[in-house]
Amino acid sequence: MRPADLTPLARDVMKLPATVGLVFFSLAAAFLLQVLPWSGNWLLARPDFVLIVLVFWVVNEPRSIGQGVAFALGLLVDVSDSMLLGQHALAYVIATFGAQVLRLRILSFHLPEQTLHVLGLTIVASGVMLSLNLLLGAEFPGFAYLISPVLTALCWAPVNWVLYSRIARRRREGSG
Repeated sequence: MRPADLTPLARDVMKLPATVGLVFFSLAAAFLLQVLPWSGNWLLARPDFVLIVLVFWVVNEPRSIGQGVAFALGLLVDVSDSMLLGQHALAYVIATFGAQVLRLRILSFHLPEQTLHVLGLTIVASGVMLSLNLLLGAEFPGFAYLISPVLTALCWAPVNWVLYSRIARRRREGSG
C-alpha cells in the first residue's frame, strides 16, 4: 500500500513521533552499555553504542534529536571514559551532521545498504577521535582500533529492529 492510498487518519498515525521516554531510555541504555567495564583487547574494539543509537534517532526522528543532543552525549561519554574533553562530542556532532545529510538516502535503502552508510559514519567518527589523539601526541593504538567502527555498524540491524518495533507499536496503538 502506498502512502497516497492511506486515509487521512492513517497518514496522521504514521507521522506520530516516538515518545520522549523511548528516546531517553534508549540513549540511557546505550550509555550504560558504553560504560560497562571492558578489559583487554576489547577495550579498543568495543562498539560505540551511544553513537549507533544516536544515529538511529537522528535518521528516524530528525525533529527530536540533533547536534546539541549529540554534543551533550559526547561530553557525557568523554567524562565517563576519562578521555580528552570534547573528543567524543566533536565526533558525535560530525556523525550527526552526516546522518542528517544522508537521512533520506539511508531510509530509501534496505538494511544491508543502510548498514554500509552507517559504517561510513562510524568510520568518520572513529577517524576524528583517532586524529585528535594522534595530534595530541598519543601513540597509534594499532589496527584493533579499526574493528570498533565495523562492530558499531554491525549493531545497526539489532538496534534498528528493537527501536523501530517500539516506534511501530506506538503508531499502531495511536491508531486505535
